[in-house]
Amino acid sequence: MKTNQTRRKFLATAVSAVTASTATSVAFATKRPELPLTVEKPNSSNESTAVQKTTNYARVDPSEFIIFPWGGMPDSPSRGEWGDIADINAMMKDLYDCGFNPSGFTGVQNLKYIRNNRLAGIITAGIDTEKEITQKEADEKISTLMASVSDPEDRKTIHAIYVRDEPNASLFPKLKVWSEAIKKIGVLPYINLFPECASLEQFGTNDYMEYLNKYVDICNPPYISYDNYSLFEGGRLDEDRFYRNLELIRLRSLQADIPFWNVILSNAHFNYAEPSDATLAIQVYSTLAYGGKGIGYFTYYTPQVGNYRLAPIDRFGYRTKTWKMMRNINLQIHSLVPVYKELKSINVFHTGNIPQYSQGLESAKLVKSISDTPLLIGEFVDPNGKPYAMVVNKNMHSSISFDIEFKEKGRIMIVSQFYRGRVSFSGEQKWLAPGCGVLLTVE
Repeated sequence: MKTNQTRRKFLATAVSAVTASTATSVAFATKRPELPLTVEKPNSSNESTAVQKTTNYARVDPSEFIIFPWGGMPDSPSRGEWGDIADINAMMKDLYDCGFNPSGFTGVQNLKYIRNNRLAGIITAGIDTEKEITQKEADEKISTLMASVSDPEDRKTIHAIYVRDEPNASLFPKLKVWSEAIKKIGVLPYINLFPECASLEQFGTNDYMEYLNKYVDICNPPYISYDNYSLFEGGRLDEDRFYRNLELIRLRSLQADIPFWNVILSNAHFNYAEPSDATLAIQVYSTLAYGGKGIGYFTYYTPQVGNYRLAPIDRFGYRTKTWKMMRNINLQIHSLVPVYKELKSINVFHTGNIPQYSQGLESAKLVKSISDTPLLIGEFVDPNGKPYAMVVNKNMHSSISFDIEFKEKGRIMIVSQFYRGRVSFSGEQKWLAPGCGVLLTVE
């Protein structure tokens, strides 16, 4: 899987004016004001559709759950109108409109446009992780970068600084130096790891868990970010490849007591699948079921390379059909996060096909029974011990209806992903579209 080569080409061709940079904040972020969105809420006395405990719908901060476009931002708008995008400010507004909470990787000169559109900034700093550098030198370079930002409000907008994508383990000591320098200024260092399906040569270790362990032990990261593309032409998900990686990342994340983010596929290239509602949904909801706290999309802007196509913005700067699909799934995340962010992942199991390293219903801690269809179930508890389950339809081509019984008795409710409220799990509410998920609890 030549993910590193692919990204290098993309950054060198489509983003020649930008270096790379990403991240989101867990402990470091400064909160930005929320922008309320207008959403119609059902008005019905029918139990299956009536909404309970609704609140105003608004965006979540990246410190709660990050939704970011992986990659540099093309400099085309700086030279004039580019497709649907008039200028740099319109480019940032477009990201906000699609449901993102930080920008793509960009320079400090664009911080004012990022801030104007209520986004966090993922900033590039020209970091060369191949060169030897002392801690003092790294500290000085990052301090100089911050000093170049004259507006204090723009400084607050910086959420993360890009360090490296898919590093070999031999680079971890150098990455630690840069990470420490960045953490000292109160923002996140962004490092993204290889997927489990990469080679041992790429890892620089004997296996993937050693790669993860070395990264955590040496770099002391505030989160783990990795990428995995396991959707292939014909809309086929390689479940072993995709879920095996989630199992290992979740395990290391829990051991280190830090969150993880999953960079998922959002364009077609090589023999990877073209995006659809189902391909986006199954990647997002599977990550949520495993307890993930961030979603990155590779890519938002279509690279000027090979057979890349159907990213949300095409090579001419116009929105593709993927744009609306991505906005839809991103807004679902925003609806769920106020509840989801308080939950603790305690177990994950599958029904139907059980992927490698995964468990079946016999491992369930909170669920007593569930329909025998191809499902993924993530089990959670809130701070009061109340049970929750994220149920995902693993069928990429067909909708399903299912039943579930918790070990704790009570009325099963849906935490709505379409507005902030609760809906009774009954009647038509028991249906799931291909790849989609639903968060359930007991009241």
